[in-house]
Amino acid sequence: MNSAADRINQRMSELKISQADIKRATGAGKATISSWVNGSTKPSGEYASKLAAYLRCNTDWLLTGVGSMNNAPSERLAPLGTERVDVDHAMNGEVPVISWVAAGNWAEVMPTTLDDVIDWIPKPAHLSDMAFGLVVRGRSMWPEFKPDEIVYVEPNITPWDLKDGDLVIVQCNDDTEATFKQLVMGNGYDDMYLKPLNPDWPDQKMQPMTECNLVGVVDSKYTRYR
Repeated sequence: MNSAADRINQRMSELKISQADIKRATGAGKATISSWVNGSTKPSGEYASKLAAYLRCNTDWLLTGVGSMNNAPSERLAPLGTERVDVDHAMNGEVPVISWVAAGNWAEVMPTTLDDVIDWIPKPAHLSDMAFGLVVRGRSMWPEFKPDEIVYVEPNITPWDLKDGDLVIVQCNDDTEATFKQLVMGNGYDDMYLKPLNPDWPDQKMQPMTECNLVGVVDSKYTRYR
């Protein structure tokens, strides 16, 4: 990697995140992030720390290429003024919005920490304290769910609680991140399939639920107009 832009693009590709994801995580403007990605400027100050934390790498490595990409355990970056601790999902009546990679890890019972939080949104009273939000990407669930909308996910559910037509978050095969699908129920709980909502989505093949781990069920959407 010859430049900071190369390293930023490397980590974005490895973690499968977009410039919009970085905007939500760091608070930087769209033009600023574009300049980081195309190499016309480098992130500096608090933005550099936030970007490195979100890209899960060492700040010095990201900016200069010096040292190891990964932080040592005692140096893992967290939001300013915090420690790396498990997220308190009942914090101030809010739930965390996390990345699709973190949601994929959820299926492996790996703890979500403050390092994984992109944003906080109000918590509906009927959801459990383990609920979280995800930012919709792509158009596979169009038009019901549009890119950049936020959905509430309830992970406190078992496959036996699912119903035909439920909207679910799953982690399939060796994927490093979760995905969003609609459930099609066949003849019982051993005969369930997953499909996109968008009738125009090019890949309409239904995937057996047995190939995936259930992360949670989509309960509702959080709408933000500004």
